[in-house]
Amino acid sequence: MAVRYDKVDVVTVGGGLTSNILGWKLTEAGLRVVALEQGPWRWADPDFTHNHDSLRYSVRKEMMFNLSRETWTWRLDKQAPSLPIRMYGAFHPGQGVGGAMVHWSAMLWRFTPYDFRYRSHYIERYGEDRLPPNSTVQDWPISYEELEPYYDAFEYDIGASGPTGNLNGELINGGNPFEGPRSRPYPLPPLEVTIPSDRFAEACQRRGYHPFTQPSGILSRAYTDPFGNTRAACLYCGFCTRFGCEVDAKSTGLTTYLPVALQTGDYEIRPHSHVLRVNLGADGRATGVTYVDIMTGEEHEQPADIVVLSGYTMTNVKLLLLSRSDNHPNGIGNDRGQVGRNATHQIWDSPATGVFDGERFNLFTGNTSTIKVIYDFYGHVLDHSNTDFIGGSSMFSTIGEREPVTSADTLPIAGDRNWGRAWKEALRNHWDSFVPITIQGESPAYAQHFFDLDPVYKDAWGQPLLRFTFDWTDNERRLYRFMAARCREVMEEMGPTETQFSEELDDYNVHTYKSTHIQGGAIMGSDPGNSVTNSYGQVWDTPNVFVTGAALYPQNPAANPTGTLAALAYRTGNAIRDKYLRDPDQIMT
Repeated sequence: MAVRYDKVDVVTVGGGLTSNILGWKLTEAGLRVVALEQGPWRWADPDFTHNHDSLRYSVRKEMMFNLSRETWTWRLDKQAPSLPIRMYGAFHPGQGVGGAMVHWSAMLWRFTPYDFRYRSHYIERYGEDRLPPNSTVQDWPISYEELEPYYDAFEYDIGASGPTGNLNGELINGGNPFEGPRSRPYPLPPLEVTIPSDRFAEACQRRGYHPFTQPSGILSRAYTDPFGNTRAACLYCGFCTRFGCEVDAKSTGLTTYLPVALQTGDYEIRPHSHVLRVNLGADGRATGVTYVDIMTGEEHEQPADIVVLSGYTMTNVKLLLLSRSDNHPNGIGNDRGQVGRNATHQIWDSPATGVFDGERFNLFTGNTSTIKVIYDFYGHVLDHSNTDFIGGSSMFSTIGEREPVTSADTLPIAGDRNWGRAWKEALRNHWDSFVPITIQGESPAYAQHFFDLDPVYKDAWGQPLLRFTFDWTDNERRLYRFMAARCREVMEEMGPTETQFSEELDDYNVHTYKSTHIQGGAIMGSDPGNSVTNSYGQVWDTPNVFVTGAALYPQNPAANPTGTLAALAYRTGNAIRDKYLRDPDQIMT
C-alpha cells in the first residue's frame, strides 16, 4: 500500500532548473510545490570543493543517471533490433537537485528568429520541395519576439557573460551579427578565450567570417543577482563540464532560484524519488503522481492539482507514455498519437584537427565557453539556393578542460590506434598542441525518428524502457560534408604542422558522444493535431499537466537548448500564475 501525502498545489517530476524556476515563481504566488528528484542533494560547499576527480566525474559519470536502474534502448530504424544502452556514449543525462545545469558546460544561446519559423523559412525562400523526404519539421507556436523578454530576464537573473551583437536592431562589433535583437546588453562581459581560439578567430576573419566569443552561463566577474545572491567569478580551473563549480561561478538552479524558493517555506524537494506514473482520475485529468523512494523501495503517492513533467527530455516522454487510463489508453498527450514524434539529436563533431608542433596552448585551463564561434553558416545566414541540404551549423575552436584522464584517448594524431610507441610519443609531444575545429549542426525532424516504449526491455521497477529510433539522413550527411570543407579551409589558414580531416559523417551510434541535446517527443504546436502541448507546455488532452524542457522543441537547432528552455519556463510559470489559476479547465491561449 502506497504512503499517501496531503494534496499540494503543484508537483514537479524532477528537481532541476525548470522545476527550480517554477518553484520560485509559483511559491511566490502562494502555491505549495513539491519537487520529486531521483538524484541526491548537492551543494557547492562541501560537495564541489576540490572535486577535481576525473575518474569519478568524467569517466564514471557521478552526476548522471544510474544506468543499472534505468537506461534507454536504441535502434537505427524500425527494421533493426533495439538494445539497451549499458555505457554512456552519445548523451549524458544528469540527475540530482539542480539538474543538468550543475554539471553543464554553460554554453548559453538564444535561438534565432529563424529557428522559430523553421518550416516557413525554407518554404518561403526555396519552396516546399526543398524539405527533405519524410521531413516533419514545423514552426514553433511562439516567436522569438514573444520570448525575448524571458530570455532577457533569465540572462540578468543568472548573470550571463557575453558580447552583444544586436542591440534593438543595431549591430555591435565583437558580438554575433546574426543573433536576434536583444533589448539589453549581456549583464557581464565575455569570458577570456583560449590561445588557439584566438588563432581560429584570426583565420576566420581573413576568410571574411565574423567570429565572436561564446556567450556563457559562467560569471566573468563577481556578480550580485536581482535576488541578492552574490557569487564569485570564474577561476578558469579546467574542471567544468561534468563537474560542479566550487566557487559558484557557473550558474545553476542551486545558485539562483532554489534559495529563493526554499525561503518561502512552500517549496519542498524530495531527493531519491523515482516517479513511476502520473495518476489520472475518472475525468481524465491528473490527480498527482506515484513514486518510489529509491533508498527504501517504498511506494508513495503525492496528490496535486497540477503536475509538471520537468525532467530530462526522455524522462518526460516516457512518463507521458506510461501514464494511462480509460480516458487516455495510449498515455497522456497521446490521444492523437503525437507523443514520441520529432525525436532529434545534434551533429557535434570535429571534422578538422591540427597539430602545432613545439607550441603549448595551456588547454588544461578554461572551459567550454572560452572559445570563439562563427555563425556564418547558421541556417538563416547560409544561402541554400545551390546546396543539396537544408539547415546549418556553428563552428568553433578550441575549448579548455584538457585534463589528463579523459584527454589521453582523444588525441587524433598517430594513426588509428591509441596504444603503442608511436601513440605514446604523440601523446607526450602533442597533448597540449593539437587543436580541433568543431561543428554543432542542426537535426531536422523526420517521421522515421521517434520515441516509444520498448516491448522487451524493462527498468529496475519493471517498467518498459524508452526506445529511441534514430539515424542520420542524407540531408545531415550533406550538411556535414559542406561544413567539413569549411573546417578544412579554416584549419589550413591557421597553419598547423600536421592535419587530420574527416570529410564524411560517421553512422549514428550511441557509443560516441554527440551532445546531451536530445530533443522532441512532446513537442509544442498550434493545435492537438500537430503537437502534444500548446506554447506554454500545457498538454492539450490533459490541461492540468505541463511539460518543460527540450522535449517541447519541434526540431533541434544548431545551438545548446538551455537558454530557451529556461525562457520557456519563465513564461510557463507566469502563465500558470496569471492565467491558468483563474480557470483551471481552460487550455490557455
